[in-house]
Amino acid sequence: MTIRSSSDAAAPMTTHIARRTRFARSLVALVGGATLAASCHSLEVTNPNTPDVGAVFGSGQNLEAALLGSWRAFWGVAQGARTNGTYPVKQLSILGNEMTSADVTDALVAVTAEPRFAIDNRNQGGWTNRKPWYDLYESMASAREAYQAMADQGLKVGLVTAAIPEGTDTQRSRVFARFMIGVNTIYLGMLFDQAYLTDEKTNPATVVYELKPYQQVTDNGIRILREAIAEARAARDFTLPANLINAQTYTRDEFIRVMQSYIIRARVYNARTPAERAAVNWGQVLAQLDSGIVTRNFAQQADLTIAATASSYYQNSYLQTNARTNTRLVGPADTSGEYQRWLARPLGERAQITVVTPDRRIHAATGPTVAGTRFASLPTQSMNTANGTYMHSRYRSVRFLVPPLNNYHSTGLITTMSVDEMKYLRAEALIRLNRQAEAVALINPTRVAAGLAPVTVTGPPNDRACVPKRDNGTCGDLFDALQYEKRIDLFPTEALIAFADARGWGKLISGTPLHFPVHGRELELLGFPYYTIGGGGAGSAP
Repeated sequence: MTIRSSSDAAAPMTTHIARRTRFARSLVALVGGATLAASCHSLEVTNPNTPDVGAVFGSGQNLEAALLGSWRAFWGVAQGARTNGTYPVKQLSILGNEMTSADVTDALVAVTAEPRFAIDNRNQGGWTNRKPWYDLYESMASAREAYQAMADQGLKVGLVTAAIPEGTDTQRSRVFARFMIGVNTIYLGMLFDQAYLTDEKTNPATVVYELKPYQQVTDNGIRILREAIAEARAARDFTLPANLINAQTYTRDEFIRVMQSYIIRARVYNARTPAERAAVNWGQVLAQLDSGIVTRNFAQQADLTIAATASSYYQNSYLQTNARTNTRLVGPADTSGEYQRWLARPLGERAQITVVTPDRRIHAATGPTVAGTRFASLPTQSMNTANGTYMHSRYRSVRFLVPPLNNYHSTGLITTMSVDEMKYLRAEALIRLNRQAEAVALINPTRVAAGLAPVTVTGPPNDRACVPKRDNGTCGDLFDALQYEKRIDLFPTEALIAFADARGWGKLISGTPLHFPVHGRELELLGFPYYTIGGGGAGSAP
């Protein structure tokens, strides 16, 4: 196997892809069923006596265990549910100005500190970009080998009958394996500046790997998902079993809609700048939204007894010490001018502020310190002061804070993609296509329910009670209202949304990385040139 960077520099064969392949095989050989997911966390474990794919996937049960492990590895990136589970979800939420933290650990200081500085990509423990890089490829390797066992070696899944000689569940498993390869590829493209191009046909022993720019990576993922959708449509009707996406069953049509929605995400959230976001084919997005999720959220049931089903992202949304709601999330709702005064202060003079707003999601009508329907103002400050107080906030989300146990993140239904998210993407498409009146009808229901005045095609009423206000204190327009509503209404769904929206709308703090670099451990291992991103250098928000 030869591996090259985008500059075609030769590299040794000891890539993480080969390592992941061996690791996935050894896991499937050693464990089965749901225990696979609980064991998929080490980056270092290998088996020198690993059998080939045919020997490992000797049964449909082993193959389905591999697909389960693939799903839960991906869930760990999307929601944070495995070892070091806060990576990258907490960091993405912080970078997207959704949450804040005054934690003094290096990984959190690196993303909260202002002025922003470059990612320390020489830090071999740098989990912010290391964790998603390896986990996404781990997930992909398991799914790829499962697919090849079925497609190339004829492994059959489910009951084999005269009417269905290939096995009752083989087609379903092939579709799901392809889905996992495609969605992992898309997330590599959305999160990193470059990555390797792989698919279900990749043979790590012979393929030439090259790092390709994020646009090509995401396009490759879209292609794979399209092929998965085509295979699903050609297959017999099926339903995903409840032990896969935990305690949830999805029909073939529902699953196709989920895959369509991931393609929509890829088209929109891949943009790194406002110019790229504006250049999205919004007519295509609008047309495809009708084929995406329209009546049912894509979610998984968290279960304390089942590893890698929970969400550290949801958990962090209602913490009050190691994480809180970012002032920049609730600040645009402020009508007192305090948010603009906070922005105008030097960093060393910033601290928590109290927002006064007619938005009843942020505080009740009885006063700004009385909890609203989505957020609560905390009476005391427990955040660390070692690095200053500009990271401090008074707020936390109470959307999924359910006393007395406060453990919704590990016992509740965790939505990772919602019908409301698709609604807001539709509204953005309509605004960009100069169909503002149609967007108004989508934006107003949650605004009005929260006590805000309805918007018109020009935006909120331009008066003292205007919500949202821009950073300079002027009343926002319709697009500002859409951005505010989406951020407030979706928090928390998936941390990538806030980060991708902030960079595509030009709302990142100057110097914030637009994406992650390939992790320094990978660069060093393969002999690629060291580089980093952020801090005002390459790949930084202006």
